[in-house]
Amino acid sequence: VHPSIVLIGDIMGAGSTVIKTGFVGLDGYDSMSAVAEGSSSSNTALTDDAVSVTVARQALQRQISDLASIVNRGRMDPERLVADMVGAARMRKMAMLAALATSFTNTVGTSGSDMSVDDFFDGDILLNMASVPGEGRLAILHGRQIGDLRQSLRAESGALQWDQATVDMIKAAGPGLIARFLGYDIFQSSKCPAANTNADRAGMMLGAGALIYAEGTREPMIGDAAGVLAPGTKVWIGFERDEAGALTKVVGNYYIGVNIAEDARGVAVITDHE
Repeated sequence: VHPSIVLIGDIMGAGSTVIKTGFVGLDGYDSMSAVAEGSSSSNTALTDDAVSVTVARQALQRQISDLASIVNRGRMDPERLVADMVGAARMRKMAMLAALATSFTNTVGTSGSDMSVDDFFDGDILLNMASVPGEGRLAILHGRQIGDLRQSLRAESGALQWDQATVDMIKAAGPGLIARFLGYDIFQSSKCPAANTNADRAGMMLGAGALIYAEGTREPMIGDAAGVLAPGTKVWIGFERDEAGALTKVVGNYYIGVNIAEDARGVAVITDHE
């Protein structure tokens, strides 16, 4: 989990599918002001807000025949489909997070124009103007946007360093990380949504705590014929046997919800898709 994307909790036992997280303006949100000697200071009310995340079911079903399992043992059998479900859940989570890009108020880039270094700097400036912390920044961009950004870099002079991700960097930050640039972890995702009638793609630049998500943990229940929580995940894998048809169904269930925590901590990057 990246500092820009924060897990706020699990709805297990919460009595609701909605988790609400609160924010309070502390640590310099309000500054002190001058008070004359002998005069009393006046109260300054705390500024607070809350954001909700609604968790819902995401699912994928596969089925495989006994004959197909026999001839594809080790390559395409029920055990292999369990790993498929985990990958499907990971991609769904990324798609849900990436879809939030079009909801940010601040936007950089020009519709129909390739992404450029100038667009990246513009996004960085907007985050700085909003006093977003410099640590823990992230950019999620479509492959086309990243290609155009690197192309634009070739025309730049001066000390701009594009640090291609190493194996150790990917292990630390997770799959999808391809580079670090100007203090941002750069993630590439094909799930960045289309914009402007499919003419563009919407990526985003984020500061720490910009996005939040919540999950739900499914436990074994009475009546479960078979099922398992995929190790290290919240993905429940269920199995259903159709003996008459010699079929095994594998169903993956993942319970998740996402939202923007603070609008000013993110910037949409909308640039040409072609």
